[in-house]
Amino acid sequence: MRLTILDPTAPPPIVETDPGPDAGPLAGKRVGFRSDHTWRSFEWVLDVWAPRFEAAGATVDRWVSGNRVGTEGEVTFAALHDFAERVDLAVVGLGN
Repeated sequence: MRLTILDPTAPPPIVETDPGPDAGPLAGKRVGFRSDHTWRSFEWVLDVWAPRFEAAGATVDRWVSGNRVGTEGEVTFAALHDFAERVDLAVVGLGN
């Protein structure tokens, strides 16, 4: 007897591995960290990373996003715009 086993899993997506442009020296730059209330463990990562950026001479700016709909959404998008304007570079997730 011969059995055929079918694998229902999809192939992994093709991922772009280019990390983007080099940020260059961090001294004197404002580094923004964007997080939200849905993944609290990212806050622990920021607690480790922020002092390292500061040790490299950067100023750290943390921003926590709010609601994305209705009047609160308008406030969030305005605050996001302000955040993006005041930072030289931003860490907005871990890419996982």
